Amino acid sequence: MAIAKLPALPSLLDLIYPELCPACCCEQPVRNHFLCLKCLSDLPLTQHHRQAEDNELAALFWGRIPLAAAAAVYYFSSSGGIRSVLHRIKYDGRSDLAEKMGQLMGYYLGQSRSFKKVDLILPIPLHPRKKALRGFNQCDYLAKGMAEQMEKSWSAALLSRRRNNPSQTKLTREERLKNSEKLFRVEDAGRIKGKNILLIDDIVTTGATLESCGAEIMGAGAQSLSIATLGCGEL
Repeated sequence: MAIAKLPALPSLLDLIYPELCPACCCEQPVRNHFLCLKCLSDLPLTQHHRQAEDNELAALFWGRIPLAAAAAVYYFSSSGGIRSVLHRIKYDGRSDLAEKMGQLMGYYLGQSRSFKKVDLILPIPLHPRKKALRGFNQCDYLAKGMAEQMEKSWSAALLSRRRNNPSQTKLTREERLKNSEKLFRVEDAGRIKGKNILLIDDIVTTGATLESCGAEIMGAGAQSLSIATLGCGEL
């Protein structure tokens, strides 16, 4: 006789130390969500997905690289919720949180006709040394969550980073462009040729990294290139 499986009860530890919202670290997440109600409502949506061929992010790449569509899902600021979430992901090892944010990205992009033709989602790669130090590439998990939500294929093995270039945070736009030249390599052009590619990054500022990586993808014979990021700074 089969025994009915009872729903899991919260552990004593969960009751004493409930998990707090990773953005504000004050409130408990809303049921079936991973952020609290205030942080969910405060995340600043860009609405780029509603006009993915003509928005401030797409305009950043005009004349630089041909794009089928472009969208940053949220605005990023030094004191905003997206910064707090990314800090948890990168420095607290929260790959699970990156995957959930990827699912949120996929939810919004899935509403846009501009991203319907995507065949393959590719995350911007980390240099192996930096990946080993951090333990994972947050963009891999963003891509994984997006692919699950959008029902698309994804791969973290088709792109590699040639060198461990220094942080671009304090560089000028010209310095970032020079720093990103020939930074990436396509490892298997046969799996990219003729495909509609969606390239994923966490934050975009000048777009130099995405431009460099996108150029290698188009050079490998991709049919089209689209770009999506979790957040964008001041463009």
